[in-house]
Amino acid sequence: MKWGINNSKRIEATPKAKGSCSLCGEKLIPKCGTIKIWHWSHKSLRDCDAWAEGETKWHLDWKNKFPVEMQEVIIGKHRADVKTSKGIVIEFQNSSISSEDIVKREEFYGEMVWVLNGKKLCSGLDLRRKNNIITFRWKHPPKSWWNSKKPICIDLDGLYEIRNENPDKYVLPEYVSETKSKLFFIKKIYHNIPCGGWGILINKEDFLKQFK
Repeated sequence: MKWGINNSKRIEATPKAKGSCSLCGEKLIPKCGTIKIWHWSHKSLRDCDAWAEGETKWHLDWKNKFPVEMQEVIIGKHRADVKTSKGIVIEFQNSSISSEDIVKREEFYGEMVWVLNGKKLCSGLDLRRKNNIITFRWKHPPKSWWNSKKPICIDLDGLYEIRNENPDKYVLPEYVSETKSKLFFIKKIYHNIPCGGWGILINKEDFLKQFK
């Protein structure tokens, strides 16, 4: 997690810093190595939030785009990655997740939006432009997301870097530059293999303006 509590104030992990968990109150240990990003870890090494996943630079970069008071907001027994002033929860997902857990989070948080790390979770996602919309084919979709009933946005940064030198028939070369700093907002997904559907490209700046 990014934030610990010291004297009722939020502090980030730094060497020898002292902090406690805002959710359970347990003592935290600052993890400040040279490989992973600096973060807090529970002394017991077991996070009190069963929905927590390891903090990554991708998570941190996204959280830092929002005001501090919107980050890691406690809701019941869980820490939402971001909760906006309008009460909308934004969850940044970097690892695989079961359909059961997706449903549980959506029912618990209510009004929410998912942002997926495309580079990590969305290999095989092929985009095509058709008039003013973007259609897609997904060769190896994580089926767990088919049960989601909340908006899903895919962070496209880095997803097509490998295809830049040898783009396949679906991904046009210009898409590599066109998708930088953008999200793909899935509007419709068809549940078959390979699955398909359509959506729109959104500038990250516009996404942030909407939710900040």
